[in-house]
Amino acid sequence: MPVLMSAAIEAYDIVHKATERSKGKNKLETYGLLWGYVVPAKGEKGEDKIVVTSATIETSAIRHENYVQPDIDSIETKKSLIQRYWPHLELVGTFHSHPYDSLGDVNENKGWEASSKKETGKYGDTEYWSDFHRDVSPEQPFLTHLILTVVQLQKTGWALPELVERSNYSFFKLSADTKKLWLNTYVSVCDPLIDESEDYVDYESYIYDKKIKLDSPALMRRIFENS
Repeated sequence: MPVLMSAAIEAYDIVHKATERSKGKNKLETYGLLWGYVVPAKGEKGEDKIVVTSATIETSAIRHENYVQPDIDSIETKKSLIQRYWPHLELVGTFHSHPYDSLGDVNENKGWEASSKKETGKYGDTEYWSDFHRDVSPEQPFLTHLILTVVQLQKTGWALPELVERSNYSFFKLSADTKKLWLNTYVSVCDPLIDESEDYVDYESYIYDKKIKLDSPALMRRIFENS
């Protein structure tokens, strides 16, 4: 969690320049990968779990105020490197940030939610996640995709972290110093499609449309201890 929060806040606060003389921008989106392991459900009433233990930042990603574009070669290089030297870690998801100018903008646009072609007419988060899962990590039955929404408060605030559950995602809403944050999670699923001859395997990926529970006891403990 420290990596996610610090990366999102850095991209929000700090002016980024391509060169020393170029005009810089802040309030940019940023992007990274999540590493950990997947625990399949045990029994009919069991729950599948995606456990995130670490994260890496995609420094080569093209960052903009309204989108972020990671480099697929960078992602595949990291995946290969970690599989070789840290085989206990698996690629289990992605994260990116949603920066906003004001709290009103966040609420008006439901800025904690994923974008989708169905709602905007443009290729969005949900389409990207499905393609990412199928093309980059089809061996994983599930991947989690975190969105960290950030907005600057007018003054230092504090509020108890609140867990909000929706039909196919859940998120924490919290205040940290002069920032208000929403940590939201979605899940993509990837199923193998085997033809009759079983000579060729393709994959179908889609966004999970049922209840998801987000749990982050370490984050909650830090907020309580330092508030």
